[in-house]
Amino acid sequence: MAIFSKGDKSETGHVENALDPISAASPVATTNEDPEKARSVTTEDIHAEKNQAQGRTQGMDAAMEFLAMHGDGEDITDEENRAVRWKIDSRLMPMMMCIYFLQQLDKASLSYSSVFGIRADANLVGQDYSWLSSIVYFAQLLFQPLSVYALVRMPVNVWVSICFCTWGALEALLAAAHNFAGLAVVRFLLGGAEASISPTFIIITSMWWSRREQPLRMNIWYSMNGMSQILGSLLCYGLGHIKSDKLKPYQIIFLTCGLLTLACAIPISLMFPSRPTKARFLNDNQKRIALERVRHNNTGTQNTEFKWSQVIEALTDPKSWLWTFMIFCISLVSGGISSFGPLILQGFGLSSFQTILYNMIPGAIAIVSNMLSAYAVMHFKRKSIVLFVVSLFPLAGASALYALPHTTENKHTLLAVYFILQVYNCVTSLIFSWQAANTAGHTKKTTTTGMILVGLCTGNIVGPQLYQAKDAPQYHRGLIANMICLIMLSAFVVIQGLYLAYLNRRNVKRRIANGKSGEVVDYSLEASSKWAGMRAKQAEKDAAEGGATQNHTSQAFMDLTDLQNEDFVYSI
Repeated sequence: MAIFSKGDKSETGHVENALDPISAASPVATTNEDPEKARSVTTEDIHAEKNQAQGRTQGMDAAMEFLAMHGDGEDITDEENRAVRWKIDSRLMPMMMCIYFLQQLDKASLSYSSVFGIRADANLVGQDYSWLSSIVYFAQLLFQPLSVYALVRMPVNVWVSICFCTWGALEALLAAAHNFAGLAVVRFLLGGAEASISPTFIIITSMWWSRREQPLRMNIWYSMNGMSQILGSLLCYGLGHIKSDKLKPYQIIFLTCGLLTLACAIPISLMFPSRPTKARFLNDNQKRIALERVRHNNTGTQNTEFKWSQVIEALTDPKSWLWTFMIFCISLVSGGISSFGPLILQGFGLSSFQTILYNMIPGAIAIVSNMLSAYAVMHFKRKSIVLFVVSLFPLAGASALYALPHTTENKHTLLAVYFILQVYNCVTSLIFSWQAANTAGHTKKTTTTGMILVGLCTGNIVGPQLYQAKDAPQYHRGLIANMICLIMLSAFVVIQGLYLAYLNRRNVKRRIANGKSGEVVDYSLEASSKWAGMRAKQAEKDAAEGGATQNHTSQAFMDLTDLQNEDFVYSI
């Protein structure tokens, strides 16, 4: 594979194809030729090369076609990498944070409304409130197949825009619902509109950032869950004080959240890029650098061909099911706590407005735990170990919350252990990034992401049902279920780590059998400042074991699955 620096391209853009070199001897203008004729010939040649490149890259990643026309070179400098990463971070992260913040704010609006009389006004009895919490996830569960298909066939920015605008309108419409039936219908449609946001953002993160960078970026946008608790609590605290003859406080909350979402949806939809090769804020050379930054992920960017073989592989891959089981376990915990958290706090003897204010603290804990866990993963490079340790905190919190009597005398102790329980928030984002870093093939990625979202939805459906009104204020039944699920989660993390280690050993044998060096230096988990030294180290290993320098990323953009690519290195 050819190596290019900034000056390697000719003015006409004739560069070496990533798969099969395109001849650089295309006709160009000479001093004796008519300039108009020369330009015509060159243009025709460029179109011919483009068509030729498209034919050779059919069925492969979108990045392959772009690199075929604009040059591919792995040796980007640390300065180039940092400059392009900054442009990507400064453009994408604010938009992703805003979208996810608004999604979580809108989703949590029912929880805030629960302390402002919606249960009495809408005549919610028995498990009605629990079902309103769960019905969003029923919708997300049913909409996942559509989400998986749309994420392969449609540009991600178009699909995000449709979902974004739709759920904003539905959130505002909640203000018009006055009974369980009306609230249930709108909440169901709201869940359907929100179904694609998390899987889309997982795909986007794996598309734009290296595996070293993914945990921090994923935890940043996911920590907007905590930010929505802080700002949402402040917002609802203020909105709850508004006196109106026509609108109840909870109706004002629904209208404000919905209209705020719509106000942000339109400008963000117009600016959001579909993939690196289509980003208007990057020039062609910067797009090439953006692709080379993620080459060593070996997970590709995007392919619009829906491949049923990759669907089958995802459904039969043990890794996919282990991540799904992990997400189910933590989502059962989060589903109950997020829906009944304010009511649990009220059970400690807090007033409605005190409950709203105290609900800000779990949001801050969620942000801090997400940032610390992401940095721990970047430092130790072992997601399984960090995930196992982090899962012990909510287990300790749930156990203490179960054991302590829920009385006003124990209020401060109960609050402390309740806040320890809130560390569960970062577990979900760690599982998201672990799965994204270890799944390749665009259809397989979207299918596997859909599977873990099914686990997420199922857990969030079941979770609130375990917190029944008759169990208030201690909710022992729900806390027991939480403890069991957190123990199961820890076990699944250990099993997954061992399985990934086995796959890495198997790939070493496959590479050796194919005449390559067995050990591959994984650039994707290291800072770009170390890449030059790592290239030299890899060349030494290749020379010692294979006899020549080898290309361990030649299949990175061929839309192969992780199981098909023997050069894939699993992140344990």
